[in-house]
Amino acid sequence: MPLAALLLVLGAAVCHSVWNLLVKSDARRLEIQSGALLVGVVLCSPALLIYPLTAVSPAAWGAVLVSGLFEAGYVFALTAAYGAGDLSLVYPVARGTPPLLVVPLAIVLLGERPAWQGLVGIGLVVLGIAAGHGGFPGGPARVNRRALALALLTGVFTAGYSLVNKLGVALVPVPLYALLVFAVDATLISLARWLHGGLAGTRVRDTPWGRTIVVGVLMMAAYLAVLAAMAQAPVSYVVAAREVSVVVAAILGALVLRERHPAGRIAGAAVIFAGLVLIALAR
Repeated sequence: MPLAALLLVLGAAVCHSVWNLLVKSDARRLEIQSGALLVGVVLCSPALLIYPLTAVSPAAWGAVLVSGLFEAGYVFALTAAYGAGDLSLVYPVARGTPPLLVVPLAIVLLGERPAWQGLVGIGLVVLGIAAGHGGFPGGPARVNRRALALALLTGVFTAGYSLVNKLGVALVPVPLYALLVFAVDATLISLARWLHGGLAGTRVRDTPWGRTIVVGVLMMAAYLAVLAAMAQAPVSYVVAAREVSVVVAAILGALVLRERHPAGRIAGAAVIFAGLVLIALAR
């Protein structure tokens, strides 16, 4: 995996884990994410001065719309998951699920052929997440099944938009693609909330705009970095390498939210790091 792509993914992982912490620690999760998407659209709007919409092909519009659908589903699933369980449960499952789905699908659908080092590294990342967070038999006996199911669903949506985005960045410049996907995502979420009466009782002044703007900046920074990495490296490597954010989120959960941080998670973090090194060495 090219060093530049790896550094982009690591930066994205830090941004992603921090904005998830900010969302988890506030009860107005959906409002924050909805507003953050609009912030992201504003941040990327200068791309329209460089890349005209007329240059976007029908196939590219298809990728944008499908990605927006997956990402809207991701927002709703993640919001519900954080309402049901701890960051230390939801985040690792939501981030650990995509590699299990993306790697075989990328091989079958996109024709990717990861090197053996890459495959072993991906396996270690998944193993480290599972071992460090009770994903195997013998883990915690009491599991919040609703939070677990919603976290798994979040991971499925992540896998879906990751595969679509790999195709999208080959058709549209990264800044314009990010702008269009965020715009579609924000529109779909606003429409869904309006249809369910969610917008009726919401006032702009009640939105925590300070937190929302920070989340929007971090969200767009992470998204742009991952898209740029996908333009340089196989999606199977990118999706697996970004799961290092699980380690960052576990540390933040322990330090900020005072969630339990057992020794098993430290061991899992070491395994994830070993997997990341192998992915970095793979070609």
